[in-house]
Amino acid sequence: MSQVQRRLAAIMFTDMVGYSALTQRNEELALELLEEHRRLLRPLFSEYGGHVIDTAGDGFLVEFPSALQAVRCAIEAQKTLSGRNASVPAERTIQIRIGVHLGDVVFSEGDVYGDGVNIAARLEPFAEPGGICISQQVYDQVHTKIGVPLVSMGKPALKNIETPIEVYRVALPWQPGVPVARRDGDGATSRAAQTVRAVERASIAVLPLVNLSPDPENEYFSDGLTEDILTQLSRIRRLKVISRTSVMQYKRTPKNVREIGRELGVATILEGSVRKAGNKVRISVQLIDAGTDEHLWSEAYDRELTDIFAIQSDVAQQITDALNAQVSAEERARLDHRPTDNLEAYQAYLRGRFLWNQRTDESVSAAIDLFRRATELDPKYASAHVGLAESFIVLSNFGTYRPIGIYPEAKAAALRALEIDASLGEAYASLGNIKANFDWDWSGAERAFVRAIELRPSYANAHHWYALYLGTRGRAEEALSQIRRARELDPLSPIIASNVAATYFTSHRYDEALAAADEAIAMHPEFRMVHMYRGWVLLLQGAYADAIPSLVVAGEMPRAHVAIQACLGYAYAKLGEPEKAVKIATALADQYKVAWASPVWIAFAYLGLGDRPKVFEWLERGIQDRDGWLRVLRTSWFFDEVRATPQYQVVLETIGLADV
Repeated sequence: MSQVQRRLAAIMFTDMVGYSALTQRNEELALELLEEHRRLLRPLFSEYGGHVIDTAGDGFLVEFPSALQAVRCAIEAQKTLSGRNASVPAERTIQIRIGVHLGDVVFSEGDVYGDGVNIAARLEPFAEPGGICISQQVYDQVHTKIGVPLVSMGKPALKNIETPIEVYRVALPWQPGVPVARRDGDGATSRAAQTVRAVERASIAVLPLVNLSPDPENEYFSDGLTEDILTQLSRIRRLKVISRTSVMQYKRTPKNVREIGRELGVATILEGSVRKAGNKVRISVQLIDAGTDEHLWSEAYDRELTDIFAIQSDVAQQITDALNAQVSAEERARLDHRPTDNLEAYQAYLRGRFLWNQRTDESVSAAIDLFRRATELDPKYASAHVGLAESFIVLSNFGTYRPIGIYPEAKAAALRALEIDASLGEAYASLGNIKANFDWDWSGAERAFVRAIELRPSYANAHHWYALYLGTRGRAEEALSQIRRARELDPLSPIIASNVAATYFTSHRYDEALAAADEAIAMHPEFRMVHMYRGWVLLLQGAYADAIPSLVVAGEMPRAHVAIQACLGYAYAKLGEPEKAVKIATALADQYKVAWASPVWIAFAYLGLGDRPKVFEWLERGIQDRDGWLRVLRTSWFFDEVRATPQYQVVLETIGLADV
């Protein structure tokens, strides 16, 4: 009879990032790095009292006698690998994720079972590459003892775990944006240094500056100045800066600083006001600790409008000083850079941004006119050229503009911006989007995205678009890492919340995709795309009838996307209602003739009907139009029924995704 033991244990799960993808590209190198990673980690497990239970695949399952020993071992393991990676080429780096949980486990015949094991396994994917995630149970045991900060990630949905559990990220000191924990008088690390507030001292949300000008029309100026300060700060590597989409939701909010800090996951808040009258401007700002309401710094500027860029630079510098965020010489130069000497061009640019952020056909088209006016007044105003590039990209995203008539304008503007100022991360992000969605220059797109993040680490859009790019390349773990970072920087963005679900979907993790979609719907019930993504997941799971209500809700919302109707048509076809499906497909084809509709989605509608000639006819039109949705063809399982056909392989080869 087998001996069964039940006891409390600390369980560690590890996983080697990107191993499966590397195996497909270079199996010999993958096996070599796998063995090296095992040689490096096994001695550390033994040193901290760990017992290796399983080494299945590219990870470890390890039991430790205490949570403290497990977390200390995890930190040492990541430190060892980080040091090793610093001296090897990028293709030979070894990164792992680690999850640690303390719970009741059952030991039987050399195996270990129970919730303690299951939860540790579910925690590990939430860690960043090179990172560590721990449960609330582990946090309670170690938060005053390990000397590094711990950051709450909330209570994310853990697959097949019913009871919500608080999850924490271990903020490793060699990772960007993590300050050194403070110590109290007797040398012990202070409790405050272990909390979210302490680790995120180098994190900030710039709330919308209040417009106190006599003319309420000057709101464009106060909003624009808010965004300019936010943009300046987001270029500093050691700061975490919340994006505009999220902070603008607190405009005229009754919420206090503590509530806002908690909701955005930051420790500090910048708030203030702007009063503009003629060429005079008064700007009052104050930096506040969101946890204690302590005022860390404040200043009032009474200046000429010509000094506006000097004010922005000074505010950014004062904030970095108050938060002890180191600023490199390169970053310092970017803070001091004056983007234009033409105040009329600057105000045209701010008005353009104000309209661009409204995201309607009319407002974006009006923004284009203003950005063009700014470039006419100052042809070397790089940010105005970026505004043009971003405007054309947004128009393309609306799904009613033919890409071949939009993207060349976007590309010309992005390249002109970089010709003027090669330090603009947002220009590289736009260029990456264009290279991926229009040029099908996949390697060029990745270089642009990586450079965008290097130059502007807190730019959520760069992480967001890079995640979508990585998904098209089949690099699921990297895509999830980037979309999580985008969500951290822009936690209230409906499109990023939706694309968290889409990224899980692309990674074929459907339960997690559905959970992420449901979470996004709870936060943004008015946003059509998240209902559509929920429908996608259900369609792929074969739950066609269950998918229809989500798709109908999405289709009834303003500016319904062609993809929503195509998914409805697909669902009706699979449910044996071809008349409804044909009606939808025909309507989309008619829309294509009158204005434009994505040929890829029209092909999808015909795929549900089993009409292969129509599928490939519309995919060919997609190639002619350079439809950006062609990017999904490599990873979308919807097209599996035609994937092996020669015609489909020709499509993949044409867009450069056949051999990825």
